[in-house]
Amino acid sequence: MSDQRTDEEKLDALIDFLGDSIFEASDEEIREEFRMSGVDPDTEAVRLKRMMLNAVKAFRQRAITTSREAYDDRITHLETKHYSIPNTPEERRKLFSFISQQPQSAPYVTAQYRDLKDPTDNDIESYLKDLDDLGLLDKLLHDSSDEK
Repeated sequence: MSDQRTDEEKLDALIDFLGDSIFEASDEEIREEFRMSGVDPDTEAVRLKRMMLNAVKAFRQRAITTSREAYDDRITHLETKHYSIPNTPEERRKLFSFISQQPQSAPYVTAQYRDLKDPTDNDIESYLKDLDDLGLLDKLLHDSSDEK
């Protein structure tokens, strides 16, 4: 066995020595070392403080960030989703009228739609999309065709 130290051990010893010398140096000696290397210690201190505060803030807000990303993904999904509803307002109005008159649709037709007093095309489209999102549109159409 040889008493020769490995390169890794030598490097560790050098790092320990440098670390110890920094701890033993005065603040003014450290500032002077920074200045000699071309770094303004005050500017560097501000930069490091900002970096650490940003890291703490990012850590504290990670749940918010994750939620916001999930929300954005969901909005993107909804905006690009294809609905199986008719393309024209007239066809959607006919489908809406048909569905609202079916007895099995009663639990799904909310009070605002029961009286059918001038719902707008957008209201009808939104309602049909909601039924489609819930998977009820196909079910209601399928159930009504089974009864015939």
